[in-house]
Amino acid sequence: MAGAGKLLIDIDGDLTRIAEITDGRLIGLTVVTTKSASIAGNIYLGRVERAAEQLAAAFIDIGQQRSGFLALSETRPLGRNPEKSEKISNYLAEGDKVLVQVQRDGFEGKGPKLTTRLALTGRTLVMTPGDGEIRISRRIDDGAARARLAALLEGLVEPGEGFIVRTAAAGVAEQYIRQDIDSLREEWAAIEAGRDLGRPPSLLLAGADPVLACLRDLDCPAFGEIVINDPAAFTRARTYCQKLIPELHERLHHYQNIKPLFESFQSGSDSVEADVEAALAEQVSLPSGGRVHFSETPALIAIDVDAGGTVRGGAEETALQTNLDAADEIARQIRLRNLGGLLVIDFVSMKRPANQPKLLDRLKSAVSGDPVPVFVGGFTRFGLVELTRKRQRATLAEVMASHIQGEGIDG
Repeated sequence: MAGAGKLLIDIDGDLTRIAEITDGRLIGLTVVTTKSASIAGNIYLGRVERAAEQLAAAFIDIGQQRSGFLALSETRPLGRNPEKSEKISNYLAEGDKVLVQVQRDGFEGKGPKLTTRLALTGRTLVMTPGDGEIRISRRIDDGAARARLAALLEGLVEPGEGFIVRTAAAGVAEQYIRQDIDSLREEWAAIEAGRDLGRPPSLLLAGADPVLACLRDLDCPAFGEIVINDPAAFTRARTYCQKLIPELHERLHHYQNIKPLFESFQSGSDSVEADVEAALAEQVSLPSGGRVHFSETPALIAIDVDAGGTVRGGAEETALQTNLDAADEIARQIRLRNLGGLLVIDFVSMKRPANQPKLLDRLKSAVSGDPVPVFVGGFTRFGLVELTRKRQRATLAEVMASHIQGEGIDG
């Protein structure tokens, strides 16, 4: 049965915005422009520019503005254990052709991070050529389902193929898993042909467009309605769902009202549009009256919690309750803003040591639903809380700055 969640897909020129609404609140936001489009997941035939022994890495020309960074650990063939005398030159030399995939976009003057261990993502499976193993997502915790999927894959896998069974495969009919395998094999065959016949640098496989990638990775049971304002994107989505995700087909709706899509749907007491604008502000208000301030710097993300005029009993009770409210909002905002790397939070000072574990538990619970890995490190000796969130693409502020700058140039 479909949940009550909504997915809103708003396309305006080169700007694509995808909003996830759960329990009436905006909890996920993806914003992509032509200028800010991620290359993570792209597969290139690259050329080795330099093998840097002192860095245990190689710099690879993939046709981007900056060379990609390929670490020794990402070059070593699967199944081979590292040796003390091992060098990057054992595997690569200047001028070599090399097949690589982008793990992470470049940022802050650094080039993209690369790997030679390729992964082709489908709806129900991830194909890992050359791996030769079958793995099943830990989120599929039903023993019978795991056994069924393992038996199915063992009968379909060819020598040298590896697959990771995604959570979406649980309960999916065999025909759709077979279709996924066939589609992934076609992609891999095209990549092999490009590797053998192509001249570097060249792009061999680009990631799916943001709308189809979102549908591919969607937690289907959670969303009962998917609304798209762009007719071409709506048609692509219908075709894609008919073929690979039939359970979503009837949930797709083409929005045709004059009023902008994000202004027509609510997030809490405001419109979705208002919540998106709030995610671009330096300060966010808490329902209790407190405030959370966000400051993005090249080294880290600094977050400060201010109780404001909030009064809830005594000073300690006020501090604890403000911090608990802030933990929920911080978890939501770092996801909306797509903040990554090191984040340092200065919560309202609390004197009782017993309140620190309560706050950490609340923060860990709040970030547990984030699809991007988040690690809460705990309190430092100076009373700050450190956490890390994997950086995968540009922040919301960076994407919008790029979009606004592009509009200015075009104009």
